[in-house]
Amino acid sequence: MTNSDVDAGAWIAFAELAGPILLLLLVIGVVTGALQTATQVKEASVPFVLKLAGVAVLTSLAGPMMLGGVEHYALHLFGAIPGLVHG
Repeated sequence: MTNSDVDAGAWIAFAELAGPILLLLLVIGVVTGALQTATQVKEASVPFVLKLAGVAVLTSLAGPMMLGGVEHYALHLFGAIPGLVHG
């Protein structure tokens, strides 16, 4: 494993961890914004509560899958430490 492999693996692990959450928040925000615009309701707590509930459901259902990528990266990184240190 080279330094560039470490960098690429970190970005992939980050994308696997943060990607589903960010995508869910984007979808909830756009849908809630469209509905609030259509109904002319400008309450700031509505999208916040929906996003909070969405993240709670997503992390409880898909949390182990999302953390699997980070675990895989960490195991490979710890195994590669001797090669990275000694060149």
